[in-house]
Amino acid sequence: MSQITHDLVLEVLDGCGASALQEARELGAVRQIGPTELALRTEDLDAVRSLRRVVAASTSLTVRARRPRELLETSVQQRLAELLEEIRRQRPRQTFHALRLEAAGAGTPDMRRLASSLAELAELPVDGEGDLVVRVRKGATPVTWQVLLRTTPRPLATRAWRTVNYPGAVNATIAATVLDLLDVGAEDSLLDMTCGSGTFLVEQLHVAAPARAVGVDLDPAAIDAARAHQRAARRKGRIDWIQGDVRTAVLEPGFSRLVTNPPWGTLHGEHETNEELLAELLARATELAAPVARLGVLTHEITRMQRVLETAPAGWRPVREHRFFQKGHHPRLFLLERG
Repeated sequence: MSQITHDLVLEVLDGCGASALQEARELGAVRQIGPTELALRTEDLDAVRSLRRVVAASTSLTVRARRPRELLETSVQQRLAELLEEIRRQRPRQTFHALRLEAAGAGTPDMRRLASSLAELAELPVDGEGDLVVRVRKGATPVTWQVLLRTTPRPLATRAWRTVNYPGAVNATIAATVLDLLDVGAEDSLLDMTCGSGTFLVEQLHVAAPARAVGVDLDPAAIDAARAHQRAARRKGRIDWIQGDVRTAVLEPGFSRLVTNPPWGTLHGEHETNEELLAELLARATELAAPVARLGVLTHEITRMQRVLETAPAGWRPVREHRFFQKGHHPRLFLLERG
């Protein structure tokens, strides 16, 4: 029996593309369409759910058509029915509750008819909050349209282990990319200096459990959430969660990898004091780092961080600045090394 080849569009955050491209290569032929999209051909649709640097995955169908109404033709509908059946055959099975059509002109008669037809094929109602997301858009050429069917009820970036809605948590696909850039391995000791609800450390367990992993946060609720998230993730590896101020907490030094996503003034912290905080975190990282170490600072306080680096403690040298773009926010990773 021949394998089915699936043509997928992978949605990524700008800044995560290279990391997502490398990850997706394990599943098949992949190419970058733009800063926020990849095209993947794979025979293993089930494995797509394992992608951790991808926001969402959709099966895709490109149709030669001048108008959306041509998507209602029998041959197109048959092919869309096949795509829906492929989504149904995923293991473990994905359960959808309603269909949602996203398209320019979604309220026009042709688009409403298309939504009703697809919902009938999927045996689901049409709902503006539906979890079977169908996107319809103009194709790469003027005479084509593309239909995208998201393969999972929730985006891949919405981690199942996130059982606590802790405000200000870093996006999980950004966290996975930051860890790639830090190049964390099983032999490393990893410290998250401002761990919040534990995203960095829990994400790392999905790749390789570090020899030592420590997360510190001032907020007891954050530490409670981090512990809950580690339990929900069900990944092997020990993490020591410490409630306290990393600037004064008693910690055994020697960390080869350090990361921090400090407060940046919207949900936590104050813009006016964040420059001082960044300087203090950098100084503390110097005390806690191994002679050869790498530090990642993910922050929205770009200008303040650049000023701090002008008088950075001896031993750290800037390696690169890596930009991310996420729904109007533009955090930047400052990657530093010593030794």
